[in-house]
Amino acid sequence: MSEVTIFGLGLMGSALAQAYQKAGVSITVWNRTIKKAEALEPENVVVAPTISDAIVASPVLIICVDNPKSVLTLFGHSQVGRLLDGRTIIQLSTSLPKQVREDQKWLAERNADFLYGAIHCGPQYLGTKDGNILISGPSASYRQVEDLLGHQGGKIAHLGDDIAAVSVLDLAWLSVRFGEFLGMLHASNICQAEGIDLQKFISMFPDNERIQHHVGTIRDGTYDQRTATLSVWQASLELLKRQAMDVGIDAGFPNHIGTLFDKAIKAGYAEEHVMALFKVLKGDGGTTY
Repeated sequence: MSEVTIFGLGLMGSALAQAYQKAGVSITVWNRTIKKAEALEPENVVVAPTISDAIVASPVLIICVDNPKSVLTLFGHSQVGRLLDGRTIIQLSTSLPKQVREDQKWLAERNADFLYGAIHCGPQYLGTKDGNILISGPSASYRQVEDLLGHQGGKIAHLGDDIAAVSVLDLAWLSVRFGEFLGMLHASNICQAEGIDLQKFISMFPDNERIQHHVGTIRDGTYDQRTATLSVWQASLELLKRQAMDVGIDAGFPNHIGTLFDKAIKAGYAEEHVMALFKVLKGDGGTTY
């Protein structure tokens, strides 16, 4: 039996697996496309052919797939759900607070512990002192996996027993990030329209790494260099829209940004850096808003 099973081998899932491998933790991995597992070093890793095999392989199951309903998508079949008894599930896929609470209830009915988390760093930082993961859920469950999670970085924080706390705060953090994106995009558009080199704008913020990186991406046109694609960010944006509907708050902000993402994806930029939005905002032949 391995110590942990990881479901999903995208950029983040693969980084989680690699961090555990470097720490000498035995892991099992499962991915819809088995070929992605071939990129991992064979040491300490077992590739599970089925979800059932992946569940029974470890007492701790980490989900990191691009699906807000991934708990039920992966485990909702009757023949699979019965295997969850006594296991701890850690959900690291972005989900709505409502969905997280429903997942906790569903898993509790199957005698499984549940923790919800959000990765707040790039995949390259997992397993380092800058690895940053927020976790919420019952303290007793967290204590059982605290050391295991500690292999992912020096900034692992438990935010309390409320299972949805991290989901709420993650959505709030995402809202701020999307606001930053719009600000940087419009600032870049201002500079370009008035003939001012973007480097002069960037130099106004010598201590702001986000502006240095994101506006630098526009300056250099390096839209192929990204850790999360524009389509991944759009999926998070859809959650902001749905959460607003769930609780009855105004959705004007995410709806407006969503129109820009829709234009960029329609233009073929789905797998590029989120700053590829600039290409549908600029005024020299691009689509304006």
